[in-house]
Amino acid sequence: MELRHLRYFLAVAETLNFGRAAQRLHIAPSPLSRAIQQLEAEIGGQLFTRHTRKVELTVLGMALVPRAERAITEVDSLAREMHKRARGRADVTLAFRSVPHDVLRQVATAASGDGAEVDVRLRPLISHTQVGALLAGDIDLGIVHAPVDHRSLSSLPILVETMGIALPAEERYTQLSAASVETLAELTLLLPAATDISNAAMERYGAAARDVLAVEFDIVGGFAALIAGGGHCCFVPVDAAAPWHQYVVVPGVVVKPLAPRTATTTFLAWRSSRDNDGDLGQVLHRIRAAFPEPVQR
Repeated sequence: MELRHLRYFLAVAETLNFGRAAQRLHIAPSPLSRAIQQLEAEIGGQLFTRHTRKVELTVLGMALVPRAERAITEVDSLAREMHKRARGRADVTLAFRSVPHDVLRQVATAASGDGAEVDVRLRPLISHTQVGALLAGDIDLGIVHAPVDHRSLSSLPILVETMGIALPAEERYTQLSAASVETLAELTLLLPAATDISNAAMERYGAAARDVLAVEFDIVGGFAALIAGGGHCCFVPVDAAAPWHQYVVVPGVVVKPLAPRTATTTFLAWRSSRDNDGDLGQVLHRIRAAFPEPVQR
């Protein structure tokens, strides 16, 4: 039985969808399906019932979930411990996406113990892929822009950002003191791919916009160019130090706060089973001490 088979099995068990599990694991659906079939053949029973529109765990599959989780946790813990002994200190991989540099530095400094105990390796990674990376053990900590809703993960709020709307710098928008839902009536709301706007206030803005378009640009400045060109807008933190603010706000773009005030929360996330003194316990203790309350921006 290969360890990767157990990781693949857990990804499917959590998502109950082969396509989403493959996306989480960064592999194609066909090798994932073959790996599950190989695991089922080795175990001698079916782990999933595959219907046309859904996938369900069998009784055998449900029995395997906690055992597979324990096996993955033990192997990952062993690898980290041996690596730590070989180097004389631990490595912690911290994934992040679009967070102000001073907040990122505060998290990294707290995690490292001022560099005396832990080497922190920073890894840019878009928010929606971090959950899968945490569960797979590819990263140790993740900075994510939505609440973590997973039984195997824990989180800590570290940043609360007041949100605004980036608008074309046209007179009808520049003269506004704040943006209401009516402001978006003639605009297409741009959303970075996989953005979550489950915040109720932000959902209202999405419903009021002329259209909502999920976009993933490879071209630097793509969002800013569309907004400055007219007819488009996007959510953006009002804090000028926020990376997304700096990316979007260029000549021809103006930011107005949402009315009423709307804020989003950024969280630090980790695998719950690692919150112990033999693993990430001391690192997390230092981070909690550094963030008794989330930073307000």
